[in-house]
Amino acid sequence: MTNNNKNPPSKGKVKNKVGLLRSNASIALHASDSVLLWHGRKDKVQGLPGFFARTAVLETSAAKDDPYADHGLILIENALNEAFLVIEQLSSAQSSDERRRRVTTSDCESLAPVVKPLYVNSRFGWRMVALIELFDLLMVDLLDAQFKARLTRQEFEKNRERAIRSVRHVLEVSRTAQHSGITRNDVCANNPKAISAKEKFGRIPLEVMEGVVRAEFAPVIKTHR
Repeated sequence: MTNNNKNPPSKGKVKNKVGLLRSNASIALHASDSVLLWHGRKDKVQGLPGFFARTAVLETSAAKDDPYADHGLILIENALNEAFLVIEQLSSAQSSDERRRRVTTSDCESLAPVVKPLYVNSRFGWRMVALIELFDLLMVDLLDAQFKARLTRQEFEKNRERAIRSVRHVLEVSRTAQHSGITRNDVCANNPKAISAKEKFGRIPLEVMEGVVRAEFAPVIKTHR
């Protein structure tokens, strides 16, 4: 029998699976408070690289049906949502103070911003990137307004501290979030692994333990129950 195929398949398996999606990304920080939050304080306050690593681990564990990782992601998401609300409220209040003026100025920016490459492997990491970007924009606006006498020193410090506290709270929540290494099947079987996890990490809400309530940005569970 004659083979009419002019391009016979090469030996070995044909690769039909595409690779992971990747892109190069970075963020330019124009406010010193943004840089301080990024780095954190050693052994005291977690910085953003630690947040990225922590949430990547939690998401991987949550995808394997770990209820404690799911609970941790819910706590982080709630803290993120609260921080977004605070930053957006402060930004809106700052924008509402602007008046039509005969003086024309460009956006205030640093002459030498600190550029950080982004190595982010989690959805929650990218949520944090969006938050720190909003925070950085707000800080520059506040500094500019205070310098141009549109904001008193007390008002500036009050808004600054409120914004920093909201972002730092997210970092603190992520640092204490736990993953257990068990699955919901272990919980249903009430096996030694599940009993040990409950003793070590305590109880979490039943609706989270059963998988009824999950974070909006939680990964798809890949383990079959």
